[in-house]
Amino acid sequence: MATKRWVRCVMPVMVEVDCDDDEITRVVTLPEEIREDRDDRLHFLIYDEAFVRRHSDDQPQVHAFCVAEPRWDHPRFRVGSPVNWPKTIEWEEGFDLTEADDAYAEIHPYDEPSR
Repeated sequence: MATKRWVRCVMPVMVEVDCDDDEITRVVTLPEEIREDRDDRLHFLIYDEAFVRRHSDDQPQVHAFCVAEPRWDHPRFRVGSPVNWPKTIEWEEGFDLTEADDAYAEIHPYDEPSR
């Protein structure tokens, strides 16, 4: 069975507001500014298949972190989405974590997985 991990990243979103009409007129994502997300203790946020948080310094989390690191054709001039990620047209806008929420509620986020 393949091991999979989720590496949480953040990407700024710019929101244009028409202050006269109190209306949002545009939303623009900035994929060239993607970075790995961290908690308040500056630990990277990495989760297993069941969305249980795992220590970021253990394998396979370290491997997943290295693979997920965004890369551009010209790192000095970041334009568009990372070349090692799927095309932005394939990105999902969100997904239902209801099942993961239910399972996660039963688990301490740093418990060791049962072997």
